[in-house]
Amino acid sequence: MYDPLVNRQLSNKQGFPESYWSSTTSPINYDMLDKSINANVVIVGAGYTGLSCAIHLAQQGVKNIVVVEANEIGWGCSGRNAGFVLPGSGRLGYKQLVDRFGLSQTQNLHNDYMSAIELVDTLSIKAQVDIDKTELGYLKLAHSKKWFEKLKNSADYLHNEFDYDVEVISKPDFCQQYVDHKNVFGAIRYTNGFGINPLKLVNSYAELACSLGVMIYTQSPVTDITKNGQQHLITTELGSALSDKLVIATNGYTPKALNTPIKNKILPVLTNVIVTRPLTADELKRSNFKTHQVMMDTRELKYYYRLLPDNRILFGGRGAISGKDAKNPIYAARLLSELKASFPELSALTIDYNWIGWISVAFDQMPHIHKTADNIFYSTGYCGSGVSFSAYAGKLLANLIQEQQVISPLISELPSLPFAQFRRTGQRFFYQYGRMKDWLS
Repeated sequence: MYDPLVNRQLSNKQGFPESYWSSTTSPINYDMLDKSINANVVIVGAGYTGLSCAIHLAQQGVKNIVVVEANEIGWGCSGRNAGFVLPGSGRLGYKQLVDRFGLSQTQNLHNDYMSAIELVDTLSIKAQVDIDKTELGYLKLAHSKKWFEKLKNSADYLHNEFDYDVEVISKPDFCQQYVDHKNVFGAIRYTNGFGINPLKLVNSYAELACSLGVMIYTQSPVTDITKNGQQHLITTELGSALSDKLVIATNGYTPKALNTPIKNKILPVLTNVIVTRPLTADELKRSNFKTHQVMMDTRELKYYYRLLPDNRILFGGRGAISGKDAKNPIYAARLLSELKASFPELSALTIDYNWIGWISVAFDQMPHIHKTADNIFYSTGYCGSGVSFSAYAGKLLANLIQEQQVISPLISELPSLPFAQFRRTGQRFFYQYGRMKDWLS
């Protein structure tokens, strides 16, 4: 499997992963970049961030926008994630955000989070594409009694400081009203999260961008980025594009050898997702599965899951450390084992789909949106919570490109990773620490 810390380049024509999403949606392909062209803005990466940036630039009247993608639309994480549209991004909770940015800046960031969720709806509606949106609700599940107390305190804090009402749900009520989960100790419910088909969503962005005049080239991995005077030259296998402004929207799929401002500043992390066969009517009844709302637990190494429209269960969590180990069946088996431990009535379930994708983690565990001194723009570091915020980040990138004032604590340069060459060693230690912390809590 492609590994951004091992492979110097990202090859094209790799084929789409055999995911549940690709079984329900046909990926979109466009022409290859096989000539030399000029553009006002070149965007590398046709995922949520890059396409949202292109859409917002086009809506502001910018012409000659070019988006270049290494494989098919959504081949990276935008087509591989679990489809959770959540109120937030990164890994920090609200109290941690206040400690870092202060209350006023965090309130601004909270407003950005809320706007990001609305933006996903707005863009898909404009594209006139059904993205399989679920009922509203994001359930955060306490994996211990201690964590249920933390969630209740968090709900009070959000209400008092941010006027954000979050519902507290006791263990009996959760098991009766949502699903009979054997390992839950209570939950809180954010009313504005929801689930979608992520591949349909990224396809809708591509179709909207094209309708606005954006040129998209697929199967055209960028092999080199250089300066040509004050302009940027991106080179592909068969073509090139010269532009005044360049956007890097490659996130966790950024190749090792590509000369970008985020080189050696992110940790690509594998996430693994399984989807089961459909539940029978009897299994639904015995497990008391009454909701299609998205769920995530409170562990350091989180599990996340949801009931899909055809009554399959999607269940995800962390995968291997490196690409060479990504397809080891132990990781899918671990997810299925945890699923069955949570829902013993579903012990006969089997896996129909299993796939893997890279997410991007920054050293400070938060996204960063930045303009360099030589007009290169980027957004990255969503830490696996980027379906909604990546679209909003694309909008902020477009505003930066247009030299508009953008106020956000996330408008800052990506911090360097100390001892970047040893980042995977650090990741292994963190996983061991996380498992121990989860066991003790």
